[in-house]
Amino acid sequence: MTLHKNFPMCIESPSGLKVEINANGSIRRMDYGDIMLNLFLGNEVEGGPANIYLRRKRETVEAIPLLGPNSPASFQIGEQGITAEGAWQDVRFRLSLVLAQSAPAWFWHVKLENTGTTAETYDLIYVQDIGLAHYGAIRLNEYYVSHYIDHTPLNHPQHGVALASRQNQSMGGRCPWTIIGSLGRGVSFATDALQFYGLASRAGRIPIGLTKGLPCARRQHEHSMAALQDAPVLLKPGAKVQRGFFGWFEADKQSATTAADAAFIDTALDLPDALPPPASAVFTGVRPAASLFSTAPLLTTLKLDASDIASLFGAGLRHAEYADGRLLSFFTGDNRHVVLKEKELKVLRPHGHLLRTGNALTPDETALTSTVWMAGVFHSMVTQGHVSINRFLSTCHSYLGLFRSHGLRIFVEIDSGWHLLDMPSAYEMAPDSCCWIYNYSGGMIAVRSTGPADRHELSLSVKVLAGKTVRFFLSFHVAMNGDDGSISSPVSYVKEADAIFVRSVPDCDVGWRFPDGGFRIQTAPGTCIEKFGGDELLFSDSASRNQPFLCMVTAPAAAIGLRIAGFLIPPSADAQQGLHDFWSHITAGLHIDPPAGSPLGPATARVAEILPW
Repeated sequence: MTLHKNFPMCIESPSGLKVEINANGSIRRMDYGDIMLNLFLGNEVEGGPANIYLRRKRETVEAIPLLGPNSPASFQIGEQGITAEGAWQDVRFRLSLVLAQSAPAWFWHVKLENTGTTAETYDLIYVQDIGLAHYGAIRLNEYYVSHYIDHTPLNHPQHGVALASRQNQSMGGRCPWTIIGSLGRGVSFATDALQFYGLASRAGRIPIGLTKGLPCARRQHEHSMAALQDAPVLLKPGAKVQRGFFGWFEADKQSATTAADAAFIDTALDLPDALPPPASAVFTGVRPAASLFSTAPLLTTLKLDASDIASLFGAGLRHAEYADGRLLSFFTGDNRHVVLKEKELKVLRPHGHLLRTGNALTPDETALTSTVWMAGVFHSMVTQGHVSINRFLSTCHSYLGLFRSHGLRIFVEIDSGWHLLDMPSAYEMAPDSCCWIYNYSGGMIAVRSTGPADRHELSLSVKVLAGKTVRFFLSFHVAMNGDDGSISSPVSYVKEADAIFVRSVPDCDVGWRFPDGGFRIQTAPGTCIEKFGGDELLFSDSASRNQPFLCMVTAPAAAIGLRIAGFLIPPSADAQQGLHDFWSHITAGLHIDPPAGSPLGPATARVAEILPW
C-alpha cells in the first residue's frame, strides 16, 4: 500500500465538520463551513502543531508524539477517520480520531497497555493550534489572527479543566468558538505555543511543555493554541486504560465565554461518539516514509571564542552587549551588526533582515526582495515586484521553529548523515547581505546571502572555512503555484546547462499574469550538482508527494554558490531612464543642513552615496 497517493485525505461528518489528513499521519487542516479551526497548515514533510503526546513520568520525563512523521505508529487513514497503532518502550497505544455524526464535534480516543514488567506512570498532552477565522485571513497573517482570540479556562466537577476559545474579530458577522477538554480529567493547560515550545525550540530542543508540564496560565499572544494536560495514570504490568480528548465547535457565539459555558462539556460527552470505537478486526496501517525535515538533526553549533571573533569580524568591536559576562552581540566595521547564538535564544523577536536588489528610492517592479532569518533561513518570501502576488519562495510562518521547510534551507552531510543548518554560532547583518557562521566539532562553515544594489540578483554562497569538504543538500520551497507553497502541485522547471528555470503552473495567479515568466537559479562556476529533482529527494522512499520543492545535492566541495534572478517583469531601458530623469530633477540642488554640532553632520557628506544617481 502506498500511503502517499491521493493525499491529503478529507474526512467529513454529516454535521459539516471536515478534517484533512496528510499521508504522514498529521492534521493538515480542520474546517466548518468557511471557518478554519486550526491556525497552521500541517504539511507532508514536517506535519503540523496539532498532536497528542504520550509522556512517561519518572525522575526525568520522556515523551513521544502519537501523530505525524515522528510518531512510532503505523497509520490507517480512511473516509471515516484516522487510526494509529504502535509501541513505545513498554507501552502499546492505539489512537483514533472520530468525528461526531450529529454535532460539529471531534474525539481523540487513546488506548494504552503496559506490556512491561514494572508499573509506570503515563499521561497525555493534547495540543491544538486555534485559528477560528476565514482561511484567507489566517494565511495572510497567523499572528494577527491570534491576537483576537480569547482563551478562557473552564472547570468541570468530573472532567477538570477545559479550554474555551472565541474569535473576537467578526467573521462575516459571526464569532466562532470552541471548547476542548479531556475524556478523563484535565489538570493543566496552556493557551499559546510559546508556553508549550519555549524559545529553546529554535535550537531544536524538546518543548518545555513536555519536560515540565503545562503552566496552568493564560497567555494570549501570537501563536494561539489550546493545550490540555490529562491526569496521570499508573499502569501496572498488563494493565490497560482508555483516555482521550474532545472538541466542540460553535459557528457563532455572540457572547463572551462565561462559567455557564461549561455545560457544553456535558453536551459533548453525552454524544454516542464520546465512547471508544470498537477495535477493527484487521488493522492495515502503514508506517510513513520519513523526510529529511522530520528526521535530520540540526547541526550542533559551538560558541565562538575571542580569537574566532577577532579573525572573523576584526578586533574593533563597538557597542558590545553582555549578559552574565557573556558576549551577546556587537557592531563592527562601518555598518555590520553581529548577533551570537546566546542572544537569539534569549529574545522573543528573532533576528532577521530584508534584502532588496537595486538602489531605487521608489518601488521598482524589476527588483527582487528576500527575507532572511538567523535560524538558517537563507532566502524566503522571495518576490519580484509586488510581494504578495509575484512570489517565488515561501515565507516563514512561525518564529518558534514550528516549521523548518519554508524558504531556502540547506543540509550538510557530516559522518554520512545529513544535518540541517539552522541556528548558527553567529549571524552578521549588513545593509545588502547577511552571513551565518556555523562553528561545529568538525570545522566551520560560512553562508552568505546578498541583495546587491548594482543588479537585480539574489545570491547565496557557502564556504567551508575549516574542516573537510562536504556535500550540501539545498531545498527550495517554491510558492509560485499559489497559497505560499501549500498547494499539492510539483514544481514546473526546465533544466539548462548550468541553471534551472522555474515556471508556475498555467492555472494560478502568477501563470495567468506571466505565462512565459519565471525565475532562474544559476549555479556559480565550480559548483557541481550531483543530483537534482523535486520533493522525492526529501523522502526516504524516493517517492514524490506532489509537494512544490526543488532540491539539489552537490558534490563534496569547499565552496558552492548560486544566483537567483527574476524574469516575470522584463527590465525596460526607457523606464530606467525615465526614473533616472525624475530623480535627477527632484534631487537637483538638494541640501541637508543639520544644526551645528548635530551627530548627523558627518552623515550629510554621504548623501551622494545614498541617492541613486
